[in-house]
Amino acid sequence: MVLWFKHGLLLFWALWLTVITLTNLFDGLKAAGALPSGWRFVSQNFDRVVQAVAVYGAGTRLATVLFGGVILWQGLAAVLFWYAAVGSLQVGGILWPAADLAFTVVLALWAAFIVAEEVFKQYRTEISHVLFFTVQLVSWLALYRLP
Repeated sequence: MVLWFKHGLLLFWALWLTVITLTNLFDGLKAAGALPSGWRFVSQNFDRVVQAVAVYGAGTRLATVLFGGVILWQGLAAVLFWYAAVGSLQVGGILWPAADLAFTVVLALWAAFIVAEEVFKQYRTEISHVLFFTVQLVSWLALYRLP
């Protein structure tokens, strides 16, 4: 029974990261004019990044590069979680190297966000990334600690 819970954790994070990657991708495409203005499946994070870098007078070019990097990083994390989840289901256990890599990549993402929010003085959004970091760290520990 516990193994199904562990598999469920990996599948949940794979699905969740896929959704946030897609909403950010669509937000970036909408901002670039590649999607209609009425497109609703977006994160609305691109405007937040533009506002964040504006603290130092940076334009949308830096925001675009940073946002693109986040999308790639989130996409990589999603792929790694899918690999860990599906691989774990196939072996009937936890594919530890894949799970460890997936969690390491996503925790590094949230750590980068937390540091960036300090640099760009985005204290209101920092708490959500601290929570994501904490919940994913607890999930990772649960894989190891649960029988």
